[in-house]
Amino acid sequence: MKKILPSIAALGVVGSLASAFYLGQINEFSFDQVTVKFCPQTANKNFSYAQKSQAKLDLKYCRYRRRLLKEVWESEQYKAAIPLSKQTFSIQEFKGDNSGGVWLLLAPVLAGSAYLSWANKCQIDYDEKFQQLEDLKSYFKLTTVSAKNERDFKSTAINQSWDTQRVKTGQMSIDAVQDRLSKQAEIQDRSHTSTVKQFDFNDSQIDKNIAENQLVAAEAIKKLEKLNKFVDTKVADQVPANEQLKNSLIYALENHEDGWLWYLVESFTAIIIHGKAGSYKSYTAAAIALLKHYLIDAKVESICDIDFDQNKNDSWKFLVPLEPSIYGQGIDWESYDEGFIAAIDRSKIRTLKDKPIVSIWDELTNAKGKFDNAQNVVPFVIATPRKRNEHCILISHNLTQDCLGGCTGMSEPIKTQTYRLNLKTTPQGKPLFKGILEGLVDNDGNELEEHKISLPGWLRPEIIYSHFNGKPIKFDE
Repeated sequence: MKKILPSIAALGVVGSLASAFYLGQINEFSFDQVTVKFCPQTANKNFSYAQKSQAKLDLKYCRYRRRLLKEVWESEQYKAAIPLSKQTFSIQEFKGDNSGGVWLLLAPVLAGSAYLSWANKCQIDYDEKFQQLEDLKSYFKLTTVSAKNERDFKSTAINQSWDTQRVKTGQMSIDAVQDRLSKQAEIQDRSHTSTVKQFDFNDSQIDKNIAENQLVAAEAIKKLEKLNKFVDTKVADQVPANEQLKNSLIYALENHEDGWLWYLVESFTAIIIHGKAGSYKSYTAAAIALLKHYLIDAKVESICDIDFDQNKNDSWKFLVPLEPSIYGQGIDWESYDEGFIAAIDRSKIRTLKDKPIVSIWDELTNAKGKFDNAQNVVPFVIATPRKRNEHCILISHNLTQDCLGGCTGMSEPIKTQTYRLNLKTTPQGKPLFKGILEGLVDNDGNELEEHKISLPGWLRPEIIYSHFNGKPIKFDE
């Protein structure tokens, strides 16, 4: 078989080249043709010189045949303004040879057979060479072992012969010989025991590594299942991608520090975020507003902020595309007051059944006395929005009534009917992303003590926005 394969490959190459470049060529004989001779009849048939007249016409016109493609002749012969009769022409047809196309189709088949034959031949050569190398290695190993055993045997025999001679001549006692043999046997036993222990140690190390790897894998699987338990492979295919993103984010919110973040997102209870400058208050408000927008389909209705021009490309950057109404822009307290009046107007027509909306009230620290309704903002967000499905987020540097627009008589309602999130900073005024949350209640409605919290690394406006715009959050990292 090996000797035949090169011949098959050579024949395949020659045949494919011949088929492609010679036998498959198209020439003039590949098409149907006709030969046409023009032999007009004399019009002097009824005269005595008719035969002579016809002879002159035949000598002039009917001596040569012209070759044409049959297709051209059939399409062009009747296009003359005054067609001639068929008797005027002498026509012979020649059938074309179309075998060239078959040879062209055969060329790749022959080339493929040549390639396969040569590849098979090369594989057989490789297998033979490999087997020769393996046989050579086996031969050298057997020869080496045999030579070593022969040397050991001869060495032992020679040593025993010399020991016998030494005993006979009195150079060594029998007890000394036996003692040396006993020590050699002990060394061999200890070497064997040490080797067995080394194997056992290696096996135990491998078992330990396997167990550690299995433990890491089990923990990873458990963590992945915990963060993605909502993704059942049979159900996930039927759940839209956006719903999967929402479900993964809700699950992360519910499982972060007893779920306090999810309480803030789904509840229409007013949220007051307070803390020193640089504590990440506005960014946190923006992140919570985005969560409400994406997870409970709440529209970001308005932002009241006298420093909006400074914040629009920072903390409010990802809220601006949602097209909220802006009030107070350019340190305009009258415009801020218009934001409050707009909230009053919409509260007159909205009900709890309406789609939820979000309103943000920033810079309440300095609002006292700056506009007519400053002291009415907090009473409004506590009493009215929860009946109108409006989620209000207030931002201030302090939790005193003076720093909440100058409201009065609201200490108890603020304590019992709001969430108060106090964010902390470092001595250098950098955010710690930690704080204290007040306002959580138990199942009996009793307010819990101050709840220490931390903001997860993914609670950033830009990360939440990206989660729903092509870059999902990897919660397991």
